[in-house]
Amino acid sequence: MPILPALAAALPAAPALAASVTIARPVLMPVWMLVLAVITLLVVASWLIGTLIGTRPDRSRAVGDVPMAPEDRRGWLDAVEEAAARHREGTTDLRALHLELAAALRGFASERSGEDLRSATVREILDMADTAGPRSVEERLRLVGCGRRPLDTNPLGYVGELLYVWEQPSFDRDPAAAAEEAVDLARQVVTRW
Repeated sequence: MPILPALAAALPAAPALAASVTIARPVLMPVWMLVLAVITLLVVASWLIGTLIGTRPDRSRAVGDVPMAPEDRRGWLDAVEEAAARHREGTTDLRALHLELAAALRGFASERSGEDLRSATVREILDMADTAGPRSVEERLRLVGCGRRPLDTNPLGYVGELLYVWEQPSFDRDPAAAAEEAVDLARQVVTRW
């Protein structure tokens, strides 16, 4: 075992070696690097927040800002009156009247809002409209369904709620009263908005 005597000879020399080595103090990071790191984090965080806020889809829409000439408004009012006349003559039933009035109001609302609403669902229209009532579309539809009348003061929201009321006219007990009320409400939308 020639290795053991070599180890025994090396052991007494080890304390002398440790006494000659000095440990240097750790070098601290300069303060300017810490300041630079904090500033960089703040810049990146503000850029990220700004990007997230700036690229969100804009759900608020300027509705009702498109002016309408009186002759154009008169044309939409004539469409409502023609639908009412066909119903009075008996050529259309209550469901067909509601469909004709809904088509006229969708066209009118498309021109007034600047958005194509002819193929939009009621929920999409209500989602576009800035409402004075509950923000939830489902809550608004529940309230309108209970009262069977539109409640919104915003014109586009009113149109959307009116379309929702007209979706199921087949079960109305008094079709003549429902038809007259539908025509009156459609006239009000075209004349007031």
